[in-house]
Amino acid sequence: MKQTRFWLMLFSILFVFGSMLAGASENIPIAIAHQGQFAPRGVSDGVGGTVVIWEDFRTGKDWDVYAQRLNSDGIPLWAEDGVPICEKRRDQRWLRLVRNDNRIIIAWTDQRAPGNWDVYAQAINLSGNKLMPDGGAPVCTHPADQSDIEMLSDRSGGAVIVWKDRRRDPDLHDLYVQRIDENGQPMWQLDGVPVFPSEALQSTPRLISGDADSFYVVWWEVIGYEQWDIMVHRIGMDGKHLWQAPTVVSPIEGLQGEPRAVSDGRGGLIVIWQIYENFINDDFYAQRIDPMGNKVWELDGVPICNADGVQKNRAITSDGRGGVVAVWRDERDVFSDLYGQRIDADGIPRWKRNGIPLCTAGGYQDKPFLTQYGENEFFVAWLDFREDYGDESNDAIYGQKINLEGKTSWTENGIPLCTADGVQQPPYVVESESGQLSIVWSDARSDIGDIYMYRLK
Repeated sequence: MKQTRFWLMLFSILFVFGSMLAGASENIPIAIAHQGQFAPRGVSDGVGGTVVIWEDFRTGKDWDVYAQRLNSDGIPLWAEDGVPICEKRRDQRWLRLVRNDNRIIIAWTDQRAPGNWDVYAQAINLSGNKLMPDGGAPVCTHPADQSDIEMLSDRSGGAVIVWKDRRRDPDLHDLYVQRIDENGQPMWQLDGVPVFPSEALQSTPRLISGDADSFYVVWWEVIGYEQWDIMVHRIGMDGKHLWQAPTVVSPIEGLQGEPRAVSDGRGGLIVIWQIYENFINDDFYAQRIDPMGNKVWELDGVPICNADGVQKNRAITSDGRGGVVAVWRDERDVFSDLYGQRIDADGIPRWKRNGIPLCTAGGYQDKPFLTQYGENEFFVAWLDFREDYGDESNDAIYGQKINLEGKTSWTENGIPLCTADGVQQPPYVVESESGQLSIVWSDARSDIGDIYMYRLK
């Protein structure tokens, strides 16, 4: 009888683990051209596959933009090692992309004009054909530097793009924003409009959809050495401000930075930010903002984690019920671990105070990427240094599934997604309509950097 129970238990464990990885792929090479490919990002192609873009240095001289589409089985559909999106002289970096039906819009910062960085965009179809002028459509070519772009679909075939801009002062930067149509034509003032004029330094912009006719910009505003604020402003799709002034999300005094934001599903948004107490015990908080710019939760925000040590490198996603789930690197113990927390729509933490441990394996865990994974579940991938001892670096990529109650579904401390030799860069995760996940990253198993994918069904 005991022997029968043993075999039944063993079979159950194997069945669960096998089901967990059913359909999981080996590491699929996307681009292994000479020199190096880095910083991949992706979107679903709308039919079960994935479109991936990356920064490419195969020429050995300049950084270019390349892309590849893979079907639901992880098979590349375009040219081997990807198709060029922009190969203009000098560098193209800091890539972003969105999908509008069967079109992918890609934006980047561009150094083709000597002495400064501009912003360009290109659209491609699902066959990899370019739909805008060769080299891309100019979004902003003001002689000052533009950098740190973010992009959002305008839900009408075009996109909204925000960036840091030094046109006011080469030692400072403001935020500017532009909307382009499906052909790359600017819909607002040439070279963009200010998000909100300020004498402070504006940085780290984030874009979040509002209703069909508006969007939010969240940013980090440095007023002086002792005052850093988190701001949010609502702008219409016509480029006009919908509030008289931005809302100061963070408390009035002190140093706050590194904002993250998600939609609350009700026309507003949830913002998470870092509070720098002494750069040794840094915490982070959350606040919900309604469409009128009012704070919904506690005036100074809801603490997500204020445990001892530094908490940083947060990844967030909507919980699907008007709240937010966050995962972060946590240094409350000797090594940095991964912790997580869920805040519901009323601003109430639903999991253990200061978060629950998601991975506490030896060595460091860092740079998580979090996404929804079907209904009431979430997936997180991260860089893992559990075997990084001595003088040799053996970092890897691991993953874990979490449910709405904060329970992990897979092996304790996660499952390995990549344990190849060489350095792995932080993962980026794309969910397809069929529920598959595509985890993409750059690693140095055979070159200074190649692009690989892991498909998880």
